[in-house]
Amino acid sequence: MLSNQFRNCPLFLTFALGVAAGQDLTGNQLKMLQDPAGWEYIKISDVDGGIQTQHACFDGLPHPHQCSGVMIFAPDNTFVQRIYIHGQIIERHGTYQLDGNQLAFFDELGTKDGPYTLDLETRQKRLTLEMPQVQLELELEKQYRKDRQAHKQPAH
Repeated sequence: MLSNQFRNCPLFLTFALGVAAGQDLTGNQLKMLQDPAGWEYIKISDVDGGIQTQHACFDGLPHPHQCSGVMIFAPDNTFVQRIYIHGQIIERHGTYQLDGNQLAFFDELGTKDGPYTLDLETRQKRLTLEMPQVQLELELEKQYRKDRQAHKQPAH
């Protein structure tokens, strides 16, 4: 069971791409979106100006021992979201619908989340999903791991 602090949060955490308004994804963008390793959550912001403007754990810096999350988009329009936060793993799954640059989720209970405006930036390997109240930023999992390895300090 989810704790009360998660009940009022956006159901899904999201990411950034680079698609013009209303434009369909190119074949390469779609292939990147559906990468089997998925997308690592980087930042979650409440752009509405409400009480909390940025999630303390998903603040743009890695905190793998406190929180982490991956979203996987399969070619059959299913998704899996795995979030580790507050010492527990939360997993959601369902289907997604892509219409131009609009992405909507339908979870395992049939609850709709979205549509989010999707922006996929292939060079930076970043995905942003945005609605009026929330902005989610993700990085291609392979790139996230590569970046983390590059920033590790050598052992002394």
